[in-house]
Amino acid sequence: MKYSPKTKRGEESLNKILSAAIAVIAEKGFNDASIDEITSRAGVSHGLFYFYFNNKDELLVELIKRINKDMRHYLTLSTSGLSNRVSIEKRGFEAFFDWMYHNQYLYKILIEAESNNIEIYKWHYMKLSERYSMRLVEAMNRNEIARYDPEVLSFALMGIADFIAKRYILWVDSKIPSYVINEVNRILERILNPECSC
Repeated sequence: MKYSPKTKRGEESLNKILSAAIAVIAEKGFNDASIDEITSRAGVSHGLFYFYFNNKDELLVELIKRINKDMRHYLTLSTSGLSNRVSIEKRGFEAFFDWMYHNQYLYKILIEAESNNIEIYKWHYMKLSERYSMRLVEAMNRNEIARYDPEVLSFALMGIADFIAKRYILWVDSKIPSYVINEVNRILERILNPECSC
């Protein structure tokens, strides 16, 4: 992003552009989303877009960075107060499902990033894994969960959450059924059990 707003009015204008961009890109796809339509839906001038961004690619990078921050913040808040890692994982999975259900447009932006800017897409997941791995190591050191390579475990757990959410939320626009939550919890307990020798 070329310029970060320093006034409330500037921040409001930028947020209008970003909100409109999320809607247009999620509905039409990144390649078919035009800057004209984004600014029109945002109710701002065409030139204001170029005040903040050189092009749509820069816009996509900013969107992914904000999505990453928003998701991490939501998951942190949702699991605060819990001390046992297995409990944190179970609650964290449910929180992720909840976040995704209420932010399907944002998740569609991530999907668009995979085919249009693989570097920011990789950055998103590496950033999540970096923080996640640190917490998993801490839990391993407390003997709360089984020992694995923390990065491998972080990606394995993210993969479970990601595809369960896609299956029920993105593909059929439904909340995750309770029996699926129960099955996911059983899988987590088995994978993370520090006594498991499998």
